[in-house]
Amino acid sequence: MFGRVTSRSLVGLRRLNTLATQPHARRPSLQPRWRPQQRHAGGIAGVIGVVATVVKRTVVVPAAIITGFGAVADSVRSKIPDVELPFGVEELADGVAFLMNGAKSEFNELRGALTPDLKDGNGNMPPPKMAAAEAGDDGDDKGDKDGDKGDKDDNVTLKQLEEQAELIANLKAKLVQAEQQQTHTVEVLEETVAHLESKLAGAEDAARQEMLEERVRLQRDIDQLKMENEELHRVNIINAAKSKPDKAKRAIDLFSDILDLRSRVDRSFAAQERLPRVVVVGDQSAGKTSVLEVLVRARIFPRGAGEMMTRAPIQVTLSEGRDHTAKFKDTDRLYHLKRETDLTALRNEIEKRMVASVRTGDVVSATTLALDLRGPGLQPMVLVDLPGIIQHHTKGMPGTTKGAILAMCETHINNPNSIILCVQDASRDAEASSVADLVRQADPEGDRTVFVLTKVDLAEKLKISSAKLKSVLQGDRFNMHARAYFAVVTGTANPDDSIEHIRNAERKYFQDSGFFKEGVFSSRRAGTDNLSRLVSDIFWERVRETVALEAAEVQLALKQKETEWKNMYPNQARLSRDDLFNMGRHDILQNITEFNDAMTAEQWEQVLHAKIWETISPYVLNQLYVDSSDVSSPAEFKTRVENALDAWASSDLPKLSVEAARDTLMSEFLRVLTLKDPDGVFEHLKEEVKTICSTGFEWDPLSINKIRSVQELMLRDDMIRARRDWDQAVKFMSAKLTQELSITNTTIKNLQGSSTLWRWLTWSSQSSEQREFAACYAELQPYFTAKSEDRHGLNSEELRAIELSLKRKYRLTVEPESIQETFDLLFRQSFLQKALASASYCRSKFNCEAKVCNPPNALGCYDVMLFWRLNNMLEATVNMLRLEAMEYKRELQEKIRDSLNDISVDTDAKTRLISGKRVTLAEEIEVLRHLQSKLDAFTKQLKKEGKLR
Repeated sequence: MFGRVTSRSLVGLRRLNTLATQPHARRPSLQPRWRPQQRHAGGIAGVIGVVATVVKRTVVVPAAIITGFGAVADSVRSKIPDVELPFGVEELADGVAFLMNGAKSEFNELRGALTPDLKDGNGNMPPPKMAAAEAGDDGDDKGDKDGDKGDKDDNVTLKQLEEQAELIANLKAKLVQAEQQQTHTVEVLEETVAHLESKLAGAEDAARQEMLEERVRLQRDIDQLKMENEELHRVNIINAAKSKPDKAKRAIDLFSDILDLRSRVDRSFAAQERLPRVVVVGDQSAGKTSVLEVLVRARIFPRGAGEMMTRAPIQVTLSEGRDHTAKFKDTDRLYHLKRETDLTALRNEIEKRMVASVRTGDVVSATTLALDLRGPGLQPMVLVDLPGIIQHHTKGMPGTTKGAILAMCETHINNPNSIILCVQDASRDAEASSVADLVRQADPEGDRTVFVLTKVDLAEKLKISSAKLKSVLQGDRFNMHARAYFAVVTGTANPDDSIEHIRNAERKYFQDSGFFKEGVFSSRRAGTDNLSRLVSDIFWERVRETVALEAAEVQLALKQKETEWKNMYPNQARLSRDDLFNMGRHDILQNITEFNDAMTAEQWEQVLHAKIWETISPYVLNQLYVDSSDVSSPAEFKTRVENALDAWASSDLPKLSVEAARDTLMSEFLRVLTLKDPDGVFEHLKEEVKTICSTGFEWDPLSINKIRSVQELMLRDDMIRARRDWDQAVKFMSAKLTQELSITNTTIKNLQGSSTLWRWLTWSSQSSEQREFAACYAELQPYFTAKSEDRHGLNSEELRAIELSLKRKYRLTVEPESIQETFDLLFRQSFLQKALASASYCRSKFNCEAKVCNPPNALGCYDVMLFWRLNNMLEATVNMLRLEAMEYKRELQEKIRDSLNDISVDTDAKTRLISGKRVTLAEEIEVLRHLQSKLDAFTKQLKKEGKLR
């Protein structure tokens, strides 16, 4: 309101300033024509403008600033009642208000003196003195019309102006002094406010630090209480075990048995995939195995720097126990995890089993290794460690490895009740991980996913920003959702540090970490101890939700299987695989016992004689008899036969005889091996017994040498001393030749086909092979007439002539090899016929000289001597082999009995050898019944332990 000053007033203001600041300067002369009224009005307006500007700049603005500081002090005091304000702040505010009121009063007096006809700021008229002065001024103005009187008035006006100028100068000085004082006061107030802000910030930092220290202290107390609780719990377990051993299984043990039974049920019944398990997934070298080792509190898994060590799923069932031990499902050996030797042996066994489960050419296997682990303070649950997800295939790795690992992970995490432990390395970028996408597809809502951030200590050393880690732990970094987010430390700089040392180092890190103080890590979501408790709670929550559904599914499946058995095998008892094997073993052992008395010695000799002759007859007939008969005299035939017999007896004959005896023993045993097997249940078992009999059964080399000596001796005897022996030789020769001739005639008949009459009656025709053989037979028949000499083969010209004759007569193109085969068959038939005729002729020629003997085959009856030698050799060989076969028969019986005993304790072998629909169905019913019983016991134990209402 004081800032509006006209240009005319500004001119007067400049003149007043000149008069005030230069009192001795020459003043301008007053011209008579200058109107005093105008000069007086302009001067007053200028003074008012100056006063208004000065007051605004020196009083109003500082007062507003000081008043603002007072308002700030009042605001601080209202918002923080307990804070003590610095000394003088409240008094300063009161002093400013008093000073402003005084300045306002002084300004009103000045205004009233200068402008008596104007009202003051409160709307009041000026005092009478000022009014009189104003009235006098008006009278002076009126008297300006007179000259003398006007000069006097001018002098009065100048005097008043000088007084006013002096008054203004004094006022300006006071205002400057007041401005300086107010400036100093403002500076003091600013310093006070700054000090107050610093004190408030310090108080806030101290409060935050005190809160962090209190939280660390409480966390330390909690950890101490946990350790004391675990130790107390372990002592209670030990005392309870000493005082009253409890053989009843706990809920987690029963659940592990249920999982094991589930794996034995038919694959078509997929209830196993609905049972809860904690599945650990993550990229390779993300720290999955380290997390599991801290959870189980033992270094039980094979380790390797940057290498794929987990090659198959490892299922670990955790439960509380007095001692820290581990055991495989299929063995009874107990590994004590406090002993370094047992730990090493356990790691080696796990690696050995994983490698054995991997097929040739692969890197990973889907076969799950089951392991039970007990120890004090362990949270009961079932963990499954899977191979780490790889990003690229290394050299030598099959191209299907990555896909196999992803398929394996998907199979486990797609179970709607599995708890997914998604492990991520804090020191690696989120973009380099693919596990988040895999988990998001299996659990889009994140209801059963727990995110675990490992190696946070390494991330802090690598100067990874706290904001980045905080975004990860708040679920803003990865494209996935999780039920909870955890930060853990599962290793130290020394890879040989114990698990207890690692747990202590983890607690210390979270207490001292700058990330923890900055609020990146929450005390409830940091550390493997908190992770273990939360995952165990989620696991049992899922178990409670599925146990009733599982029991209903098992009951339904059992009813369906029992109905199927009733329809397929009515009125038959359900025998398990073990029962069926025991029944089959009993029958086999019973057959062995009967085998001892099945045949007499004479019967054994007959069977051995027939088997050995069957083995050696091709050589005897084709090489000894037929080939040696192509001679010009009986003496030459005898010489050839003796040489051939000596060579044969010293080389192949003993081995052929032993092989024949061995085959006879096997065949006779298998002949008496009869099992009642309408469903083919024992088919594989019988094949296994045959393999046992034939594998590793060798005749003693010393026995072979003895047989060789006897055979050489019998084959060298060339003198028949009694008529009875001669007749026996002729009889043996006739029998064997008749047998061979019958086989040859049958072969020729089969090649010729049916007769012409039969084909005409049956409206059938010959095949091309039969027509070809019949044509060759007709062409070759003239070579074997009664008057022709025996020929052992055809030359090339004869073969060519027969081939052309077949083309001309029968329009058949026959290969020379086929013609020769037909000739050999006809020659064998003719030779055997003449040999039989010769045997009949020689029957009456005992002790007859060769030169007077003229049999049909022109061999002088020396072939009867050949068969006499062979018969003597066979009788001696059969007698020796029969005695040795009886010894080997007892050894064979013991071998079979021992093998069956070994199979009885080998589950895999029994599963392989006892098979069939009947066995599988009976076993499934048995397993489902056992599973139903386990589920009932599991439900009762859950209620007993307070895990189920």
